[in-house]
Amino acid sequence: MLRRKMLAAALAVGLAGALVLGGCQSSGSKGKTADGKDSVRFMVGGSAAELEQYKKAVDAFNEQSEDVEVTFVGVPGDNYNEKIMTQLKSKEAPDCFYSEEASYGELNKSDMLLDISKYLDEEDSNLKRGDVPESLLENYTFQDKVTGVPVDCNPMVIYYNADLFKELNIKTPQEYADEGKWNFEALQQVSEQLRDASKVGFVYENWWGPLYSFLFSADKPIYSDDMTKAEFGSERARAGLTYLDSNIKSKAFTFAGSLTSGESPDTLFVSGQAGMLYAGRWYVADFTDLSFEYDVAPFPYYEEPSQAVCAMPATPLVINKKTSDPDAVWEFVSFYCGEQGQKIRMEGQGNAVPTVDGLDEIVLTGTPEHAQNFLDAVDIALVYPKAEALHPGMTDSITGEVEKLLVGEQDVEQTLTNMVQTVSDELQK
Repeated sequence: MLRRKMLAAALAVGLAGALVLGGCQSSGSKGKTADGKDSVRFMVGGSAAELEQYKKAVDAFNEQSEDVEVTFVGVPGDNYNEKIMTQLKSKEAPDCFYSEEASYGELNKSDMLLDISKYLDEEDSNLKRGDVPESLLENYTFQDKVTGVPVDCNPMVIYYNADLFKELNIKTPQEYADEGKWNFEALQQVSEQLRDASKVGFVYENWWGPLYSFLFSADKPIYSDDMTKAEFGSERARAGLTYLDSNIKSKAFTFAGSLTSGESPDTLFVSGQAGMLYAGRWYVADFTDLSFEYDVAPFPYYEEPSQAVCAMPATPLVINKKTSDPDAVWEFVSFYCGEQGQKIRMEGQGNAVPTVDGLDEIVLTGTPEHAQNFLDAVDIALVYPKAEALHPGMTDSITGEVEKLLVGEQDVEQTLTNMVQTVSDELQK
């Protein structure tokens, strides 16, 4: 789900040859290296640049561990989730791996993941319960079993072209935020001012993060605790969807799905055409050499500051329940997701926000000026709903109905009716 640009295909292919090592071994087979260390196989997908950063943490672990040797299996391209699911079903899965939103719920329902609760409670563990943000810990808990820990997180904020706002004499999102007036009305106002200056105001991407940020607020959970009811038919959801629809129609907002071939939200922003984006910290590394100054501000609240919310994608690292040596695997996982591993992976400015204490400087060093907004956003973040993780395909059905609205195939009322029915049908399964 994290929208990060891939490097050149040649680099990806070259790195693939270097990283995809060791072939497939039987899930749960206990191996030893030539020097007697316990062998752990770790799989992750990503761009060539991301895989290179992940491998640095693996190399650092291998250098300091006396008992465990990790084999890194990097999967460049878009078929990572398919590869993981195929290997699990054929009993050739790695000992630990990144679990994507699309499959995490299914893996839990199928009882394929190890309960790591006892490790998080151990006094000498490199990673404890208190090191994991509460919202994520709850999201990674299924039937009282904790089955994942975050590798990092990516609370989303508004990126804006500060020079463009200054040039057009438009009050910036951060100025509104400082005044306590950064709400939906203000976002619409500055978007209209940018539109009237022949610029793209705000670029809307139609996936769960942006959509739920517009439809819901912090004062009401999307799903009930027992995951039998949802708020898609609420007045708040209706207001948010109406707001999106009207701003797309007025061209104050631009729907990313309507962009022409070769265009994307980040290319519009980099070229100076778009004034605002909504994204996590994954763009920071890409925006180091812009021809203009940019900054970030919180996502606006609906009407009152107490309603403030933002989306926060976060990927869990999980352990295969059939691994033969869970202690050895946890030694690596706790390093990789703990302070040392996150610091190594975010060397420089990084592309995410640490989930452990003591690493704030990674986020605050360099640009943008108001990077503190990334850190503050963690406390108000909306994470991927567990109810949707447990019902594969439901999220796509919801966003699919909204896309029909945004391209003019149906109105707000029909969209709400269809979403409510879709969610109700899924929750009853």
